[in-house]
Amino acid sequence: MSTKIQWVLAMALLPFLALTQPTDGKFFYGFKAGAVTSGISDISTTIIRPVFPVDTYSTSLKNRTGITAGFIVYHRFKESKLAIQPEISYAMGGGDFSYSDVNELDYTMQFKYQFLNLSIMSKLYLAGGLYAELGPTLGLNLTGTSLQYNSNMPELGPDLQIQQSLREVLKGKNNFMLSGGIGYESEMGLGISARYNLGVVDILETQANGFFFIENENLSNSICVTVSYLIPFVE
Repeated sequence: MSTKIQWVLAMALLPFLALTQPTDGKFFYGFKAGAVTSGISDISTTIIRPVFPVDTYSTSLKNRTGITAGFIVYHRFKESKLAIQPEISYAMGGGDFSYSDVNELDYTMQFKYQFLNLSIMSKLYLAGGLYAELGPTLGLNLTGTSLQYNSNMPELGPDLQIQQSLREVLKGKNNFMLSGGIGYESEMGLGISARYNLGVVDILETQANGFFFIENENLSNSICVTVSYLIPFVE
């Protein structure tokens, strides 16, 4: 390997060579961005009446993948393994539901939600820059009527007409989640983390309707992987 290539690789890896946390006792601000995959549970119970034999249809849930980005404030307590990190972030969310039956009807509902998330994470440093984190997250749903419907039988009703009716019946709600994860931080301010968010409140409200949909507890779940960069406040 040429000296030039070795120099380029060394410069690229330099931020990750010192896996120790930012200086304790100081305040930092920063930014993070990454990818998120999310889903919504138990949609079939909400939508399908129990009078239909289960062997006459099949359903499936699929996660939605999108992006997340946000702003961070960070403080590690002096001479302590503990730190606190309030965050405000944007994140795509929701999930997909698919249905097929013996009458060859196939349709998909895509819940394309977007959230403004407010988190307060507590971080415990395990060794060097390795940490575990835990905290609550409040998700404000910015697109509660963003539902897309597609079927293979538009003759039963135009897809756009059914879609509009579904948007009036199935309303996306604000979310509240318990968030936990692990990550690394370096003295250079760069970090990487993986976080799991478990929804603990119903995220989908069912309005009075003629579809025979019922109100049900539909919980969210998501996994996000992000990179971050911390900058010390000027003293």
